[in-house]
Amino acid sequence: MKKLFLVIVIICVVIAAGIVTLVTVVDPNQFKPLIVEQTKKATGMDVVIGGDIRWQFFPAIGFQIDDVSLKNPAGFQRQNFLHVSHLSINVAVMPLLDKELDIGSVNLDGADIQIETLRDGTTNVDSLLSQQQTTQQSDVAQQTETAADAQAQTDTASSATDAQPWKIRVAGVDIREARVSVLNEAQPENQLALNDVNLTISAFAPNQWTTFSWSIQGKRAVQQFSAAGEGEFRLSDDYRSYALRQIAVKGSYQDKTNDVRSLTLSLPQFEIGQDAPFEVAVAGKLADNEVDFTGKGTLNLDQHYQQIRVSGLDTQLKLTGAQLPISPLPVALQGNLLMNLPANQLALSDLKLQVADVVLQGKTSLHLGSKPAIRFRLQGDQIDLSPFLPPATETASSSQDAPSAQASVVADSTTQAPQTASSREPDLTALKTFDLDGTLNIAGLKAQKLMLNNLGIKVSLRRGVLTLSELQADLYQGHLQGKGVLNASVTPATYQMQQSLQGIQIQPVLKALADNDRLEGKGSVELDLRGQGLSEKRLKENVAGTVKVQLQDGAVNGINIAQVIRQGYAKLKGKPLGDTEGVQKTDFSAASTTLHLNQGVATIKESTLQSPLLRVHTKGDVNYVAQTVDVVIHTSIVGTLKGQGGKDINELKDVTIPIQVKGSWTQPKYKLVFDDVAKQKVQKELDRGLEKLDGKIKDENTKKALNKLLKGLF
Repeated sequence: MKKLFLVIVIICVVIAAGIVTLVTVVDPNQFKPLIVEQTKKATGMDVVIGGDIRWQFFPAIGFQIDDVSLKNPAGFQRQNFLHVSHLSINVAVMPLLDKELDIGSVNLDGADIQIETLRDGTTNVDSLLSQQQTTQQSDVAQQTETAADAQAQTDTASSATDAQPWKIRVAGVDIREARVSVLNEAQPENQLALNDVNLTISAFAPNQWTTFSWSIQGKRAVQQFSAAGEGEFRLSDDYRSYALRQIAVKGSYQDKTNDVRSLTLSLPQFEIGQDAPFEVAVAGKLADNEVDFTGKGTLNLDQHYQQIRVSGLDTQLKLTGAQLPISPLPVALQGNLLMNLPANQLALSDLKLQVADVVLQGKTSLHLGSKPAIRFRLQGDQIDLSPFLPPATETASSSQDAPSAQASVVADSTTQAPQTASSREPDLTALKTFDLDGTLNIAGLKAQKLMLNNLGIKVSLRRGVLTLSELQADLYQGHLQGKGVLNASVTPATYQMQQSLQGIQIQPVLKALADNDRLEGKGSVELDLRGQGLSEKRLKENVAGTVKVQLQDGAVNGINIAQVIRQGYAKLKGKPLGDTEGVQKTDFSAASTTLHLNQGVATIKESTLQSPLLRVHTKGDVNYVAQTVDVVIHTSIVGTLKGQGGKDINELKDVTIPIQVKGSWTQPKYKLVFDDVAKQKVQKELDRGLEKLDGKIKDENTKKALNKLLKGLF
C-alpha cells in the first residue's frame, strides 16, 4: 500500500515538475512566427497577434490569446478580414487516452468579420477559398506518393477497424459582442452590418439535449432589425441527425414606411422525418396599414432533406387602415404546402383563400428558377366585389333628367369641359419578372351593378406579355366571349382586345357600366380595339378600332323624334306647338351602328334605325376625350306621326329631315335643320307640278329649259 502511494506521489511530482518546466522554460509566444507562417500557408492571409499567448492549466490544459487579426489581401478597403479581441480554449488531457475529446468552455469576445466585394465581383473570401483548394490538392498529391506505405500499414492495422470512434464533449461556447459587416463597393449604400452578435451553448455531448440562446442586431441602409432565440438541440452519436425542441424566436424590423414591432416563432418539437407543429405571429405596421398576422401548421422534413411538407396550414391576417376599401380587412389562407428543394418548386393544394366574404378554392404552384413561374387553378361560387370598388358617381344620364324636346329644339349647344385626364403610366415592371399560367372559374360575380354568371378566365404571362386567351360569361340574357393581349415588354405598353356580346339586353349593361339608360334593345356588340399606353389620357387618345352594335325591338330614351319634328314644323309654319310633354322616347324595330375609334374620336360612318314611322341614318363624330357629340340624324317619315302620339303631318311624308345633335354627351341638344326640309318640300311640290305640266308642254326644248331653270334654284 505504501508503494502504491509512493508511485502516485511520484507521478504527481513528475506532472507538477513538467508543468513548472513548461511554464518557466517554454514561452508560448515564441510560437507566434510559426502560427503566422502556417496561417499564411493555410489561408493565404497574414495574421497579426497583438497580445500575448498565455498557458492555462486548471481545470484543463489550454491557452488564451488576445488581439488577433487576419489581414485582408491588398486592394480592399477594410484592413482586416477577421479580428478577435479575446479567445480562450482548453482540453482535458486524461480523456484523450480513451479517444474522448473533452473541450472546456470556448470563449470568443469581440470578433469582427469584414466581408467585402470589389466592383469586379472579387471578394476577400475568394483568396481564402482558393488557398484551401490549393492546400487540398497538395495534400492529395502527398497522399498519392505514400499510398504504398499506407496500404501496408492498413494490412497491419486491419484488426483495429472496429476501434471505438472519438467522442466529443464541449463544456460550453460563449460568443459575445461579435460583429459582421458585408460591403459591396458597387452598392455602398446597401452595406449590411450585424452588431452585437451573441451565442451561448451549454455543456454539449452527443445524444444529449443541449440548451442554446442567441441574439443579433442589424442594419442595412434605412432598415433596422433585431432577433433573438433560444431552445435545445440534440445530435446523434454519429452527428448525422439532430432534433430540436422548445424553439422560440422573436424579432422586430423597421424602415421608413414599415414597423414590425413583433415577430414570434414557436416550434415545440422538431426531428427529421417527424411531424412538428409550429406557430408564427407578426404584429406591426406595413405602409399605412396595421397588420396582425398569425399562422400555424405541421412541419415535416424528410430524411433525405429533399422535401418540406406543411400540412394543415392555417393563416389569419387582419389589415386595418384608412385607405383600405374594408377596414378591418380579414384575409385567411388554408391548405397543404409541399416544397421540393432540389427542384425549387412549391405547391399549395387544397387551397382556400378568403378575403372578407370573397372565397376562392383550388391549387397553385411556384417554380423558383431564374424567373419564377406561377401556376394556378381557382374557382369560386358567388362573389361580390362591390365592397372593394369605389362608389359609383351619380350622372345625369337618366331619361328623366333629359331636357325637354321643346327646349332642345331652340336651345343653343353647350358643352361641359371634362376633367383633365392623368398621363401617368402604371408601373408594369413586375410583369417582366415572372411567368404565369392559370384559370379562374366563378359561378356568379357581382361588381356594383354589373352581374356575370359562369365566368371563365384563362390567362398566361410570358416575358412581360400578358395573354387573355379566354374570357367568357353569361350576362343579361346573353353571352360574353373574348380575348386580349397586354404587352408590357415595351414602353408604353401596348394592348389589343376582341370582345363579342351576343343576345344581351343592352340597357342593363349600359346602366351597370356607365349609369346610362338611353338605349334599349336586345342584340349584339362586337369590339375590336388596340392601342398603346395605359394612362387615362393615352387610353382615351390612343385607342383605335371598331365597335359594332346591332339591336332589335328597342328604343332610344331621351328624345322623341316624332315630337321634335312636329314642334319644329309647327314653329316653322307659325302654328301652335301642341303637346310639349309626353314620353321622351323613340321606339325602333331594328338598329345598327358602326363606330371607328381613332385619336379620341368615334366616327359614325354607318348607323341606321328603323321603325314603322321612321327611317333614321346617322353620321358624325363623338369626341370621348372632350366628351362631346356632333352628329346629324337624317330622319325620313314613312308612316303617320300619330303612331308617336301626335297629329299627322302628311306634308312631311317621304321627306328626309336632318336633326343636329350637338353638345355634351350627357346632355346633348337637338335642333332641326329646316333649310333642307324646306328645299325638299319645295322640290317635292315642283316635282308634282312638273308631272302635271309634262303632258301639256309638247316642245322638248321648252321642257329642257324649264328643268334647267328649276334645278338651278337648288
